[in-house]
Amino acid sequence: MTESTQLFISELIRAANEVDKLTKLEQANLLRRAAATVREYREQIHDTDTPTNDHGQGDIVHSFDVMAETIDFIMPEQVAAALLEAADTIKAGRILLEAKRAFEESG
Repeated sequence: MTESTQLFISELIRAANEVDKLTKLEQANLLRRAAATVREYREQIHDTDTPTNDHGQGDIVHSFDVMAETIDFIMPEQVAAALLEAADTIKAGRILLEAKRAFEESG
């Protein structure tokens, strides 16, 4: 895992544990960064012309974006849960990308 990715994951976990200390703007910015990071991993993992982000209601990227836009109406507990989910999703994306690269190098 790259150091910057690991640092961001740590930042998300720390923020989730201290969400009450964050301003609403800081919470929204973390959610936006998480959405962008997940989107980036998806694009790297699935590098074809087929869209990898449907932005539909069930999509996690969409959920993070909506939460960021409506942060004033979101309870801190919900933000904390979303930040932890983001950390887990980014970890999974990184693992999948590393596996894809290893497969491509071996083949």
